[in-house]
Amino acid sequence: MAKEKIYYPKTIEDTPFPLQEGAVSFDIDQKTSNDKYGAKEVKSRDFPTRRVAYELLGSALNTRSRKILAEFEFTQTGAIQIGDYKNGESGDLRISPNGITARDSSGLTTFAIDGDTGNAVFKGEIQAGAFISGLVVVGDNNLIMDGEAIRFIVNDDYNDRVLIGKF
Repeated sequence: MAKEKIYYPKTIEDTPFPLQEGAVSFDIDQKTSNDKYGAKEVKSRDFPTRRVAYELLGSALNTRSRKILAEFEFTQTGAIQIGDYKNGESGDLRISPNGITARDSSGLTTFAIDGDTGNAVFKGEIQAGAFISGLVVVGDNNLIMDGEAIRFIVNDDYNDRVLIGKF
């Protein structure tokens, strides 16, 4: 096997600026405007404070994956609107102390939850693994499933026709 070649770093000598004889020392006194000589003073400076926006973006939001990485606290405000409703183009969602509402691009309310009463209205289908309710009314009181009174009632708009359970 051939002998390995060893490389050593080159030594670079200091080269002074043109018309300068050597490196400048920071230990020398400097001349002031009154022909007085003294050491130049450097004012002490505090470390810079962190900027909230840069810290927030780096540690709490991932703008590339569009993910929230940390918890946020909401302050008390009037309302929050997500999206900008434009007829035929886009819908929006509104959260306020009075409740939550959403509407589709045609302007129809897709769901609404009343913050005062707790009433909820949904335009679409509701799916759940389990549904617990005391009373379910279908249509205009045509079918009533009353869990509290333990009975089913089918009505033909005038009379109760089918009664199952306690009466």
